[in-house]
Amino acid sequence: MSKSHTLPVKIDRGQGRPLVLLHGLGNNHESWQFVLEHLDYSRWRVIVVDLLGFGDAPKPELRYTPRDHSQAVAATLHDLGIEQAVVAGHSMGCIVAIDLAAENPQLVERLVLFGAPLYRREPRASRWRKLIRAEGLYFALFNVVTEIPDLVQAGGQIADELVPFVKGMEITEETWPAYEQSLRHTIMQFESYRQVARLDRPVLFVNGIFDFFIIRRNTYRLRWANRRHVKVATTRGPHELTPQQGKVAAGMIDRFAGYGRRRSLKTKATPHR
Repeated sequence: MSKSHTLPVKIDRGQGRPLVLLHGLGNNHESWQFVLEHLDYSRWRVIVVDLLGFGDAPKPELRYTPRDHSQAVAATLHDLGIEQAVVAGHSMGCIVAIDLAAENPQLVERLVLFGAPLYRREPRASRWRKLIRAEGLYFALFNVVTEIPDLVQAGGQIADELVPFVKGMEITEETWPAYEQSLRHTIMQFESYRQVARLDRPVLFVNGIFDFFIIRRNTYRLRWANRRHVKVATTRGPHELTPQQGKVAAGMIDRFAGYGRRRSLKTKATPHR
């Protein structure tokens, strides 16, 4: 691992078990603000980074694959002297967390994944059938996004300035190369789904019922494919970590890690077909 690919540690606070928070695509560490307000720092040592290509992190010329991102996280944790951590991811951060657990299992105690954009397989049918299948529709939209950088950057700036429940939005000319490459190679891929099916660490998927950026049934399929380790919980929120979602997310991290009353963590095992 290259030393130049370690990440800036924006927050390192608390005295308890290490908890690492990984942000999503087009965000930086500030997207966790509403979660940070509700964590107990006597229980956690909370570590928040800017992922490769975003915020103050290095912006090398890479393909920005899950492995590129997770190696930078692993190198950073090594520099901090952390031997094992609970890792929480949001959106693309979920994919980075999954690869970190698959490639460095000794580093990861358990995963808590909010709004994981997991894709099971590439549609192999006609163009029309590709569009009516969930994966095909999402991938068609993603391909459009990569072709309109100016519009996407303008939308990100508007959201950052005018939407109070969105924090850490950062889609700029400087971060666009990492955004585009991460979208193509970290989001638009299928290996993460297979990695979760093989993981031997506890995993909690948290799906918002108003989250339109994920395919919820894929997490339920994984619940059945890896019954020993995978759980799925549902919240009333959207994809974003809003103030209300921040409070819920902090509580779920606590309960899944063994703090608080487990019975209040409601999970579902019924597969969505």
